[in-house]
This record gives sequence, C-alpha cells and structure tokens, in this order.
Amino acid sequence: MRAGLDSINMRNRNYQPFAASDVQPYVDFFDEHGTANDRMLAHYLLGRAYHDQGEAPMALECYHDAVDCADTTADDCDYAQLARVYAQMAQVFYRQGLYKEQLEHCKNSVTNAWKGKDTIAALMSYEQESYAYRNLNLVDSSIYVAERVSQLYVYKGLVADAAISLASIIRPIIERGELIKARKYMNEYESKSGYFTNDGTIIGERAIYYNVKGLFYLHIGMLDSVEYYFRKELNEGHDFNNQHAGAIGMAKLYQRLCLSDSVAKYSLYAYAMSDSLTAQKETTEVERMQSMYNYTRHKEIARQEKSKAVRANLNLLVCIVIMLIALLVASWLYIARKKVKDSYTRIVLELNAIRVENNELKQNTLANEQQITQNEKKIKILEKKLGKYGKLVFFGAEKMDNDLKLSPNYQQIQEYAYKGRKLSEDDWERIRILACEYYPEFYDFLLSNLKVNSTEYHISLLLRLHFKTGEIANMLGVTPPYISRICKEILEKLYAKRGSSKDLYQELCKIK
Repeated sequence: MRAGLDSINMRNRNYQPFAASDVQPYVDFFDEHGTANDRMLAHYLLGRAYHDQGEAPMALECYHDAVDCADTTADDCDYAQLARVYAQMAQVFYRQGLYKEQLEHCKNSVTNAWKGKDTIAALMSYEQESYAYRNLNLVDSSIYVAERVSQLYVYKGLVADAAISLASIIRPIIERGELIKARKYMNEYESKSGYFTNDGTIIGERAIYYNVKGLFYLHIGMLDSVEYYFRKELNEGHDFNNQHAGAIGMAKLYQRLCLSDSVAKYSLYAYAMSDSLTAQKETTEVERMQSMYNYTRHKEIARQEKSKAVRANLNLLVCIVIMLIALLVASWLYIARKKVKDSYTRIVLELNAIRVENNELKQNTLANEQQITQNEKKIKILEKKLGKYGKLVFFGAEKMDNDLKLSPNYQQIQEYAYKGRKLSEDDWERIRILACEYYPEFYDFLLSNLKVNSTEYHISLLLRLHFKTGEIANMLGVTPPYISRICKEILEKLYAKRGSSKDLYQELCKIK
C-alpha cells in the first residue's frame, strides 16, 4: 500500500493525471493503519485529485484533513509535505479571489517549509505572498516581499528565479515614478529570466509584459516606443487581458497626442470587452461556493460534537444564545475598533505629511519661519492624538510588539542590525516615528527626560524597540562595553538605581 501511495505521489509531482477513485483506497487504509505522515500525504493527494477535477470545495476539505493529520509534536513530522499542503490551499484561494486567505496560507507554507529545510519551497511560497499583497492593494508590502525574495534567490544561486520574481512589481514601481529602479528591474528580467529571444521577443504567452514596457516609455515620453509595444501586445496577445490592456494603452497614447478620434476608438474597444456583470456574477459564485464549503465542514463538526453530548438539546440552545450575544458584542467592538483604527491611520498619514513638509521648509528657515512654527504646533497636537488613539488600537502589549515587528520600517532597521551597519539620519527618523507610533507614552517620557538625539536618547530608543546591546553597538559604531556603561548611567539618571543594560531594558518596557 505504501508503494502504491508513493507511486501516486510520483505521478502528482510529474504532473500526470489521476482520479479521486485512485487515491480513496489509500486514504481508507492509512487512516486505519498508517503513520501521521502517511495519512497527511494520502489526504493531500486526494485533494489534488479533486482540485484537478475542478472541485475546489472538496479539495479544500481534503487539504484541511491533511493538515489535521499532521503531528507537529513528533520528531519525524514531514514539515516539507505540510508546507506543500498549505501552498496548494493558497493556490485555491488565489484562483477564487480570496487573497487574505491566500496570504495566510502562504505564510503557513513558508513557516513549515523552513522547518522542513525545503529552502526552494519556502522561497516560492514567500514569492506568492507578494502577489497576495498586490491583489489586496498593499503595494508597499508587495514590493518589499518581491525585492526580498529576489535577494534570497540570488543568494541561493537561482538567478533566473530572482529576475522573474521582480517582474510583478515593475508596473507599480513605474506608477510610483521610480523609473531608474524600474529600468534596472526590466533589464534584469529581460536578460536573466530566460523568457526572451535575442531580438527581445518574449517567449510563450507573456505578451502582457509589452504593456509594462509601453507604460514605462509613456512615463519617459518616448512615444514611438510606446506605440510599438502597445501594438505588439495587441498583435501577439490574443486573450482578453492583453487586448483590454493594449487598447487602454493606445487610448492613453493618443490622448497624449491629442488625437480624439483614435482615443474614442480604443476607449470603445476596451469598454466592449469589460463585461462587469459577468465578472460580478463569477465573484458571487466563488463566495457562495466558499460559504457552502464552510457550512458543510462546520455542520460535520457540530454533528460529531452533538453525538458526544449527554444533554445535546440544552447545550445547543445555550450555545446559540451565547453565540448570538458574542456576535452582537463582537460586531459592536469591531465597528468601534475600526473607527478608532481609521482615525489612527489618518493621523499617522497627516503627521508624516507635515513632517515631510517641515523638513523641506527647513532648507530655507528664514523664509519659512512662520510656517515651520505653525507646523511644529500641529505636530505636537497630532502626536498627542496619536498617543490617545494608539492606546486604543494597541491595547495589548503582545499585539503592539507583533505589529511593530511586522512593520516594513522595523524590518529594515532590523536588517541593518544583523548586518552591523551604522545608522543614518534617515534611519533615526524612521526609528523615532516607530517609537512615536507604537509606544506613544514611552516616546513622551523620553522627550521629557533625555536630550533629543543624544547618545542616551538613541540607546534608549533602540533598547525599547527590542534590539540587543551588541546590535546597538554596531548601529552606533561603538563597542558593546561602551553601550553597557551608558545603560548604567541612564538607569541611574532615570530611575535612581544601579543595574545592567538588562535592568534598563525591563524598566523601559514597562512604559507603553
């Protein structure tokens, strides 16, 4: 039986078709006689069979069963296989347009792939996170992940994969106006991906890239090249996406050239292909299928629990009442918290905008003195509001720390700490913003007790942001003993007590 299961697994890895009926006998057998890894593999392959048959809800249920079979407490747990299960679930959610679920399962896949020492699988799933972020309109996160995974591919010697991983973020980088970076990534994609012939023609059904090139040349004003690539897309990309994108591109070009007849022609062509009603129905159908799947799974769990209960009817009634009360309370809390979080986000954006404006004004302080003073007053008011809303948004210390560590700015500083790079003025500004945003009370405490931009001020900031003394020494360009000595002085100054850097860290962490 194990040889038969391995045979089907090999067919799956070689993209050879097999049916659910081929796998079901192995599922039945290993559910009774196999190890946790055997059961996980059997249910996973059953899910793959259903997936190939277009039965996404059944495939998801089998993948969930496979995850349930995994024994993550065992020393021989097949984490690499578990990572593949999560990766396949992520692909199903991607095809259904459920990008938040896709992102969640990509992260689970990455975590288990690292545990299973499957570096390539980890990088592939990490790369998929970038697509999920892009579809969720989280452009900064999408770009950060794609660039990071490209670096990791290069480190592993996978140059082609590194170039390919950058392709998806070229368009948003162009739209942000970072044209030098866009040109660099385009050159890497065209020269190292293996997708292009010597004359620059892209291989396979990837004509959508011509749209990206047309958009780039539109931004730099090379209109002949714009027309060349948009027409090339229309001629070689015969699917809906390419025809629609190419028509929109040509309309933008002729709008730039002030040729209204041509603008109207291509605008009408693009509009004719946009069947929004069909797309809306498809999305609704996908959501209905997912709801049916959730309902079926939860119904089965409820049935199993009911069969074990002695007083089933009473328990069910109590559960329903509790669930209704919990739902009402949760709905109220969700709405209230969303309003607070929206206010918090709005203040952060406004505060950052005023800071940027003030930095620009300070280049000519005499001419802009009055406006700088007004802006500084606004900054103080907004920082107080930020502290008030921050207490409501980050109501738990653990959540606050987790949100901080997921911040792209924090991860960038953390990378510098690992590399031993000395921090620049821009880096210190990012650190100050992080402290103000996530630990508003601590930031106010620091401003009132230590001189801004002093060594003591910088060390206290980095300690509160959970950096170790050795990392702080690297980022300040000094030795660890020097940091330890300054920490003792800060502890005596702020708390009138003697102790080590660890004691200072514990005291600072008490301030949120």
